[in-house]
Formats: sequence, C-alpha cells, structure tokens
Amino acid sequence: MQYTLHLTANDLEALHAHAESSLPFEAVALLFGEQSELSVTVNRIELTNNEATSRTTAFKVNPEEQYRLLVEAENRGEEFVGIFHSHPAPPHPSNRDKQNMKLNPVVWLIASKDSGHWITNAFLLENDHVRQVALQLM
Repeated sequence: MQYTLHLTANDLEALHAHAESSLPFEAVALLFGEQSELSVTVNRIELTNNEATSRTTAFKVNPEEQYRLLVEAENRGEEFVGIFHSHPAPPHPSNRDKQNMKLNPVVWLIASKDSGHWITNAFLLENDHVRQVALQLM
C-alpha cells in the first residue's frame, strides 16, 4: 500500500518561498500534525533557520528551537511528522539525509529548483530502504 503525505497547497507554497529566500543555501522547516498507519497529515509548518556550517549542502536546526517546537506540538496534541529541506541537487535523499533519516524516522520532504522550478518529493526510510511517499495537496 502507498503511504501518503497530506499538505495544503498554501503550506507547500510557503515552504517553496522559504527555500527561495534561502538560496543559495538549503532551507529547513519542521512539520507537525497527525499520523496514522499509512497517512501523515500536516497541520502546521514551522520555518526555521539553517544553522549548518556548510549551509549550501547541509542543514541543521538549532537544538533549543527544535526542543521548544516539540514541546509546543505536544501541548497542542500534535506530533512531529516531517522534515522539509531544499537541495541544490535533484529532490532525493542524499547519503547524509539517509543517515539522518535513521535518527528522525518521519517523512522527509525534499524540494529542489535544479530544473528551474520547484519540484518536491516525500520519502520515508523503512528497513534501511528509502521509500517514496505520495504527496497529496489539500
């Protein structure tokens, strides 16, 4: 069965705008919402600053900010359901992403403007295999 990520068109536009304003660096955002067996619904996005030392090819969220956002989500009854970031290459997980997906077993939403316009794909890591997730705009 196909796993699906549900996201509003407005949220996707906001993520693309965040990525555009971050160029030439990678952008990053955290996604919060609800998760069921085969579905993730994003109810809220949190745009964050990329604090990596090599921001053109990596991203890092400030740990204190991430902790604050996780506590806020718990207080709202939400779950941490995904990570968004942009790539200077095609929108597929890099080797670094694959390693980080093991530490953060949520949906990874990756956007790239490599082809001149934003293309976004979603992925999960299952049993050390990257699996593409269907992206359903609401």
